[in-house]
Amino acid sequence: MSMKDIFLAEFKQENWDSFVVSFTDRYLEVDPKLVESAKQKGIPADICQVLLCEMGEYALSWVNKKVPALGDQSPASYLGHKDGENALRAAIMQMPR
Repeated sequence: MSMKDIFLAEFKQENWDSFVVSFTDRYLEVDPKLVESAKQKGIPADICQVLLCEMGEYALSWVNKKVPALGDQSPASYLGHKDGENALRAAIMQMPR
C-alpha cells in the first residue's frame, strides 16, 4: 500500500473543512501575489489557504520537493486528481505544528 493510499484512507472531508476554517483570519493577511502564484501552480484554494498560512512563500517551492512522509513523492505529484488531493489534505493535517 502506498503512502498516498494510506493518507487517502484517513481522509475525512468534515475534518478537513473544520481545519481549513481555522486558517480563515490568517489567510486574509497573506500576500495576494503568493495566492496567485499558488493558483498558477495548480494548488487548490483550500490547500493553498493552509499551506500559505503555515509556510508562507516556502510553500511554493515545498510543493515540488520530494517529501519522505509522502513516500518520497512531491506534494505536486498528488495534485490534479481528487484522490491524490484528498490524500495530500490528510497528510497536511498530520504535519507537525
